[in-house]
Amino acid sequence: MTFSQDERELLAVVDIGSNSVRMNIYEIDEKSAAFSVVMSSRAMLKLISYIENGKLSPDGEGKLYSLLREYLAKANSIPCDRFCAFATASLRSVSNSEKVLGRIKEKLGIDIEVISGRDEARFDYIATTEHFGKNLAPRGVVIDMGGGSTEFIAYDGGEIKHICSLPIGSLGLWKSFCGARRDEPFPTENERKCIAEYVESEIKKAAPLLDFGGTAYLIGGTARALSRIDASLCVRSEAPDGYKMKSERFPSIVRAVVSDTAGECEMIKRICPDRTTSIVPGAVAYERIIALLGVSYAVISLSGVREGYIVDYFKRTRSREIQEA
Repeated sequence: MTFSQDERELLAVVDIGSNSVRMNIYEIDEKSAAFSVVMSSRAMLKLISYIENGKLSPDGEGKLYSLLREYLAKANSIPCDRFCAFATASLRSVSNSEKVLGRIKEKLGIDIEVISGRDEARFDYIATTEHFGKNLAPRGVVIDMGGGSTEFIAYDGGEIKHICSLPIGSLGLWKSFCGARRDEPFPTENERKCIAEYVESEIKKAAPLLDFGGTAYLIGGTARALSRIDASLCVRSEAPDGYKMKSERFPSIVRAVVSDTAGECEMIKRICPDRTTSIVPGAVAYERIIALLGVSYAVISLSGVREGYIVDYFKRTRSREIQEA
């Protein structure tokens, strides 16, 4: 979708996650608020691995600063009308985040917004409902698993019934249960059992999610990787967006990735080489989540927190401009 120069806005949005940092540049119709991605960049920074004793290390801060400087230069070269950045679990629970963000603002002039888990979940829900429209299942749960947390939004008939953010992240699980070992990237059988038990205990803290049923809409890199693995196992060639899996498929996916790690990891290297350490914990976590929520199907969505952020951003800025006019 292309708009004329006088009615479009080019907005750069940087999503700072625990595993990856992505910048999308969107072209927005200033009248209708319709938008499309014109450029996308991603770096697997794995910020969560630079968190030591609850603080982001100087090395981690340096890598984030360098990447943001690169993204800012790229956005300015286009040039973009505005540059926005937000962080999720990557900086949400970091005790020195205020100082880190202050130094980045001083050097680059970038205001990084640290969004709450509830806001992240809300943006996911906005994006999913906008993306699927009338094809959205009447009842279900939107699930966004990142590197450090997972957001859940249970809805029924267009009404949100429960919303929460839980400390279940594919990379965070590996760091918590396997991080003491540096010689082997894959969880042992006992570690997989501990991961499953931890995920179950966290889900049970959010009682309204248990046996909620309906359809699960999965957002994030781990979900996309699992869908590609499932497609490979089933000899399907469907694109990730809208890819549909029966809930019964998840135990098979776990068995497949575990079996792959016992050999040459040919499937993981071919399908998701950038998720070597996080794919098994993510698969184990999703298997438990899908089972405990009692959903019938899982559907992959390529629209998530960034797109929800755009919709919310447009409403906020336009409302402010109307008030100031």
